[in-house]
Amino acid sequence: MLRTRSPVLSFLAAFAVVIAACGTDDSPDASDTTVAETVAEQTSSTTVESTTEVDSPSDEEPPSTEATPTTEATAEPVGADSPADAATALYDAWVNDDRDAASEVADPDAIETMWTAEKGPYELYRHCDDGEFDTSGCLFRDRSTDHTIQINLERRDGGWVVSGTFYSED
Repeated sequence: MLRTRSPVLSFLAAFAVVIAACGTDDSPDASDTTVAETVAEQTSSTTVESTTEVDSPSDEEPPSTEATPTTEATAEPVGADSPADAATALYDAWVNDDRDAASEVADPDAIETMWTAEKGPYELYRHCDDGEFDTSGCLFRDRSTDHTIQINLERRDGGWVVSGTFYSED
């Protein structure tokens, strides 16, 4: 009696031949990478990445969480009615070394920069800008040395506040 092969057995036999043929090749190429090798490569690269991100313990003290005390006022400046009034108020406070008065019309950074300027007989040069776009600038100049103090202002809540200063010796 003749027997016919089942299609499943034929497939398994053909598969076995293909697997055997792949295993006998002595010259591997990039397409022959197995799943196990791929997983091993991914695991080793993941391990390397994770070990490089871990901070090593240190004998150093942890950073202090205490706030650095400042002498600057923390309240927002009230400002003045005009750019010239605000600039002049800051200038007068600087001449009198009165940072509290300066904080009424100027931001803390503007005050700090103003206090770096060399003392002298400064005058308001011409006039302050008109503040057409809610910003203005005033220039104080010492004619004897040609040093200048640029005062930048902006309108805030209806008042003029000094937002920055720039001192130049040139």
